[in-house]
Amino acid sequence: MLFKLLHLLGIMLLFASVGGLAGMAAAGRTAEARLPRMLHGIALLLIFLAGFGLLSSLGMSAPGSWGAWVWIKLVVWLLLGGSLALARRERHARWVLVGLPLLGAVAAWAALVKP
Repeated sequence: MLFKLLHLLGIMLLFASVGGLAGMAAAGRTAEARLPRMLHGIALLLIFLAGFGLLSSLGMSAPGSWGAWVWIKLVVWLLLGGSLALARRERHARWVLVGLPLLGAVAAWAALVKP
């Protein structure tokens, strides 16, 4: 239960930080705010650690026992990690605002369906 709560908290922090920076950049404001960038890193760490804690509680601690859904979520995690670099640029910020919910939907689908 604790790992799931931390995982969800990390996801909310990640979406708030990237969405905030992308919104600032899309509006033409400078996107150099320190707090969203720090929250982004903290959120990625929370998602990663809590996600692996959840895998361990499912008895899937070795990479050989992971299903395709774990690999899908790891790729989404990497893409979300790189999204901050794009969110800070005005011409890419709108695409990040569109892509962020889509990546979230892919991760949610992988977690729920477990292909």
